[in-house]
Amino acid sequence: AEVVVEGDGERVSAEMQGTILSVGVEEGEEVAAGDVVCVLEAMKMENDVVTERGGTVTQVLIEEGDSVDMDDVLVVLE
Repeated sequence: AEVVVEGDGERVSAEMQGTILSVGVEEGEEVAAGDVVCVLEAMKMENDVVTERGGTVTQVLIEEGDSVDMDDVLVVLE
């Protein structure tokens, strides 16, 4: 299923293929630059996925256990 990303907010994307171990944010939440939005397991390593800048989470497009590909959008900020 194609994911529809609304608006032109910042997209936090997967830097590698892997599995989502945990999601650390929810829609409507305020985040600061460097906040961890989720933990991605790739090649037996846990990788924190962080925001480049602060904002409000407008979309969370993942849940625990999801498999993601590189460049998949995980979270959108405004």
